[in-house]
Amino acid sequence: MGGVPTSTCWATLNKTVGGRLVQGAPFARSCFASASAGTNGVFDAKECTVVQKNYLDHFSLTGNLGGYINTQWETCQRSGAQCLLDSTAPTNPVAFTSPNRTCSQGSVPPFAINVSSAQDVLAGFEFSKTYGVPLVVKNTGHDYKGRSAGPGALALWVNSLKTIEHNPQFLPTSCATGGAKENAVTVGAGVTYSDLLAFVSMHNLNLTIPTGGDLTVGVAGGYVQGGGHGILSNVYGLAADRALEFEVVTPSGAHLWANGCQNTDIFWALKGGGGGTFGVVLGMTTKVFDQTGINAVLATFNATVPGQRLAVLQFAADNALQWAQLGWGVYIFPAGGLVLGNILLSPDEAKASMDSLRTFITGNLTGSSFTMAVESTYEAFFNNFVFAIHPDGVPLTAASRLIPSTNFKSADQRVDLVKTVDAAVNLVDLAVVFGTTPWLHGDQGSTSVNPAWYNSLWHVAIGKTWDFNTTAAEIEGKYKNLTAVASGLRLLAPLSGAYVNEADVFEPNWQESFWGSNYPRLLAIKTKYDPDHLLDCWQCVGWLGSGNERYDCYPDI
Repeated sequence: MGGVPTSTCWATLNKTVGGRLVQGAPFARSCFASASAGTNGVFDAKECTVVQKNYLDHFSLTGNLGGYINTQWETCQRSGAQCLLDSTAPTNPVAFTSPNRTCSQGSVPPFAINVSSAQDVLAGFEFSKTYGVPLVVKNTGHDYKGRSAGPGALALWVNSLKTIEHNPQFLPTSCATGGAKENAVTVGAGVTYSDLLAFVSMHNLNLTIPTGGDLTVGVAGGYVQGGGHGILSNVYGLAADRALEFEVVTPSGAHLWANGCQNTDIFWALKGGGGGTFGVVLGMTTKVFDQTGINAVLATFNATVPGQRLAVLQFAADNALQWAQLGWGVYIFPAGGLVLGNILLSPDEAKASMDSLRTFITGNLTGSSFTMAVESTYEAFFNNFVFAIHPDGVPLTAASRLIPSTNFKSADQRVDLVKTVDAAVNLVDLAVVFGTTPWLHGDQGSTSVNPAWYNSLWHVAIGKTWDFNTTAAEIEGKYKNLTAVASGLRLLAPLSGAYVNEADVFEPNWQESFWGSNYPRLLAIKTKYDPDHLLDCWQCVGWLGSGNERYDCYPDI
């Protein structure tokens, strides 16, 4: 390695990538008159008003190099160096004008290549190999584990790759001419689900595009590469199940199209093995479906009434298997609501299958409501029924557990399950129970996610939040407490696992938890395509470990 790169080295890199080397600055940098040495950006009161207005807006955050949905990842949590506003009141001057409020670069990469081609990525790999500068892959900043941030890192920023193409007869590269063709869309790595739905609508394509719970998530990024679930996953499978082809640049220097006919090992690894690990994905082709009506349900209840939350969780647990077998996907919000969607049943069949829920909600619960409708498109369903699953623009850490069907077999087991989940909900700031596992779709042996995904009925996610002025010691306590709370879920389902994208930052036995029996094969593929270990991220396949200096800004636990 050639030592710390000088300004001349950076200038040379900028020339190599055609002037696309850009500086990264904290999202709220413009609001701080005082900044520590090495912090990019400038104070700009006019720009600050724009930042304050959009501080909680996921569209603004995801399109900004220094923007992260969970804002602690732009900070140095261990030292407290940061540049955050008050997420409860972004105009609160205490956050940015107090004498001790100095903006710091934190974990925002000071430089990024605004990637436009494979050559840009290869230049980034070579620069990292030459000078030892750590790399991160950055797209929208949707990451509960900080894998797209890093102090002193060079970011490979793929957010500008926005191409979209629909091919109703897609045949993967190098597959036999007579092979099966799929209705598919090919997207650049920077395309979000919001972009894709807008494209489908604008071109009147009459397609159903399954998504997750936030439309600003990238279609080809860490979402699909970690598995990717949503309310239609029960029927259509995880996002990883629907992936047909990836265009990827590997640290070994290869520019590949990976699919079921060629480069099959890395194709499999990219379908669940985690983002930012095996290479930089420039684009992906995913299966899509003909437009169909969606049966939609929204049930609300008053969770502050003693016993009502527990009763709703128990009813949902008692009906989880039946709902899954009928094709329902479910979001259960212990704070007061359920959202269900179904694309298999006729409206009459759907209504009949929901009569018991309607009776339970309206006949037994105080302050409740039940709404059922048929939406003509998935986008309409999402806009009318799926509300914010988690807050944006706030510090938030998550933990999760997949709950296998074996935990639902008997009435006693379901009671134990609900008591455990309810106890966890009491100890955290937010929780969602996802009935979005690919139960009906089943395991077709084509993805590298933990196989537990396919025999589970629930994915339970919990989280802790904090404020801009929470101390480093207090933040450390938040992480420790969440790990302790999640231990109850681990004990309940010790042989399942957790969703890598929504997991505890300090997940115990993480290799087994995230990938189960698939981990050894994934590690071998990692070694093949990244022999110099240029790509490393927290609890990713082949992780260097928390002792590596690139993780000095993670809480010291």
